[in-house]
Amino acid sequence: MPRRTISTFSALSAVLLVGLAHAVWAQTAAPAQRVLVAMDPADEGSGLLSIAVANTPLPRLLGAPVSVLPLRDLRDAMRATRTGENDAIVGPAHVIASALAHGYELVAHTGGEERYVLVASGGAKSVAELKGRNAYFPHEDSLRTYVGRGLLTQGGLSVRALKQVSYEQSSLAGLMSLGGRYDVTVALEQEWSKWSAANPQRARAVAVSRPLPAGFGVAVRRDAPPAFKRAVVQWVTTTDNVVPGAPRFRATSDQRPYEYVASLGIVTPEELQGVKRIGAREALELAQRGAKLVDVRTDREFKARHARGAIHVPYGEKSLKEPDFDATVDSFAGLAKLGKGEALVFLCNGAECWKSYKASKWARDAGYANVYWLRGGMPEWVSLGLPTEP
Repeated sequence: MPRRTISTFSALSAVLLVGLAHAVWAQTAAPAQRVLVAMDPADEGSGLLSIAVANTPLPRLLGAPVSVLPLRDLRDAMRATRTGENDAIVGPAHVIASALAHGYELVAHTGGEERYVLVASGGAKSVAELKGRNAYFPHEDSLRTYVGRGLLTQGGLSVRALKQVSYEQSSLAGLMSLGGRYDVTVALEQEWSKWSAANPQRARAVAVSRPLPAGFGVAVRRDAPPAFKRAVVQWVTTTDNVVPGAPRFRATSDQRPYEYVASLGIVTPEELQGVKRIGAREALELAQRGAKLVDVRTDREFKARHARGAIHVPYGEKSLKEPDFDATVDSFAGLAKLGKGEALVFLCNGAECWKSYKASKWARDAGYANVYWLRGGMPEWVSLGLPTEP
């Protein structure tokens, strides 16, 4: 089982909590607007974020009571992004990405991009070769660990396939631990470049993320009053925030950089052994030659819109969204009605939908010989203007 190490507040964070307490206007009877400031415990500089935004009182800008709530428990922060209990959220990329998927909109960001690498020692050359190895990850709910798990999943491996995962307090000790107790870690690309130059041939990068938003973002509930949104933007972008070393915010509504961050939490692997992954145009060509397009989404989704000629064989998904999912808790009785000699193309709602991945794997394991996986699913089909029904 993964070992957890509880991180402690730094002296800086303790001062921060006192400063933020003054932002709570408890004396007034009016309900306070809630602003969550989530700090990444694996980011040694994240405390500066909250000090910077605390410098300019939001209640004064808004003319209304406000509670600014600092939080270092990112598991609780991720939970809060789904409940809508806060009017605004300030936090690292994965927290903001979750908020954007649950009723919030982006209003500001510190800017910049960064990549993460999954690094392995012991001669491993791919993610698949990490099975049974020991990994060092920083705090369990940190952005680094979130990305590390996502890179494992994209490579067709789950955290459960590792022998042991230790979640530690420091984000910088992972590289130094390689070749000793640990074989796998996650690091910023620039950290890896510097370390590998000083330690040639000790390890190799087996997976690299796409660019992710660096620093912090600010998201506000979509149904929040315009005056509140403007006040939040002014609060985080004001030039009064002059804490040395603190990130500087700029107003933005471009949420596209966060789409990839969100996908790391749920995206299907790039490949499935024994199954041919295809694109939508190839799927159409196969269907024209007699292959069956098998839509495994829900009845409601299928009736709303589906690929022309597709048949509906719903996949009952209860298992976790991971490569080594437990198929025994799922149901796919409709598969038995399809001939094992037929060419079958499974599809659902794109790379974030696991039903077609699981259906393809189920069919492969059941002895179906001609299994194809349309990973891009209906989103890819529709984007290419291919025929749909009704």
